[in-house]
Amino acid sequence: MLSKSIGICAGLCFCIGGVIGLPAARAQETGAKATPPPKVLAIDIEWLKPGKGGSAHQKSESAFIQAAEKAKSPQHYVALQALSGPPRSLFLFSYGSFAALEKERQEETANTSLSADIDQAYAADGELLSSMARDIFTLRDDLMPESGVAIATMRYMQITRVTVRAGHQGEWEEYLKLLRSTLDKAEPGRHIALYQSAYGWQNGGIWLLITPLKSLSEVDDADANAGKFREAMGDTDMKHYRELAAAAVESSQRNLYAFDPAMSYASDEMVSGDPTFWKRK
Repeated sequence: MLSKSIGICAGLCFCIGGVIGLPAARAQETGAKATPPPKVLAIDIEWLKPGKGGSAHQKSESAFIQAAEKAKSPQHYVALQALSGPPRSLFLFSYGSFAALEKERQEETANTSLSADIDQAYAADGELLSSMARDIFTLRDDLMPESGVAIATMRYMQITRVTVRAGHQGEWEEYLKLLRSTLDKAEPGRHIALYQSAYGWQNGGIWLLITPLKSLSEVDDADANAGKFREAMGDTDMKHYRELAAAAVESSQRNLYAFDPAMSYASDEMVSGDPTFWKRK
């Protein structure tokens, strides 16, 4: 399959992070086109051996991009580099449906030249990796409706991964609805998208809340908004909010990532949204 696996459209939209407490500050948009979040989101994770990241990994990843460009593949994706936690890279692919995922996979399999180039690229890339995995998530916009953001203008992501206790999804969904309703009062128009695991590594009760950031100063801004959030929720609902989290959440982990255009096979639409950043040098 192409690069880390399948493909991403330019319209990848992400949600606000911060599960046990306040989400990060809202990413400010520019004139770039806002696009809705994908219904199906696949994330490939590559854990890197010590000292094998940076330019060495970018070089090995360039072979996947060259293969895709040679084949004029429509299966685009974007890459993220971890700024916290173990050294690793994420590759994000989006689809309108599982049928769309199947269609693109069939098209790539039928292209024997592309498949051969990808196999060769994997052999070189694998020398840098300690492990790799894939997770597939589905959008839960029934809990958190989201119209979209201008993702091409973002530079970082904050991703909160939450494991919900078995049998406690009801409390978790109530928690999310209370979060959404409070944000509507405290900060109307804030973008939030929400994903639930469908398949993959350590699958089962996994949810993602993802924040697009133009600058890491937005993380600083989140602290300044904490009081505003608590005031909008009120003491009674805040107590219930914390009780819901305690009942529903088995574990949560939040990490920062930076977009890496050198390892991304970005679509023309993504590149046109901010060509200075996304156009490959």
